[in-house]
Amino acid sequence: MKQYWISFRSLTYAQRASRVLERKGVTATIVRLPQGISKKGCGYAVILRSAVREAIRVLEEQHIPWSQLFARSESGEFREVEP
Repeated sequence: MKQYWISFRSLTYAQRASRVLERKGVTATIVRLPQGISKKGCGYAVILRSAVREAIRVLEEQHIPWSQLFARSESGEFREVEP
């Protein structure tokens, strides 16, 4: 199953995002970004299985800054995607 990873520059922002999304009914798991996938170095992400556009909308409404959106294939490969 494809996963979507929304990256954040800090653990604090990832935690805020996870709480806000969970309250809206979107399951979001916090993880550390693997080295090398982000242009901005290390960071954290929330993993989503669906409702990506809804999640981005909620984050923007709540003024929670996010960095990049990645799609992770079943084979484990990451690619940056547009929301």
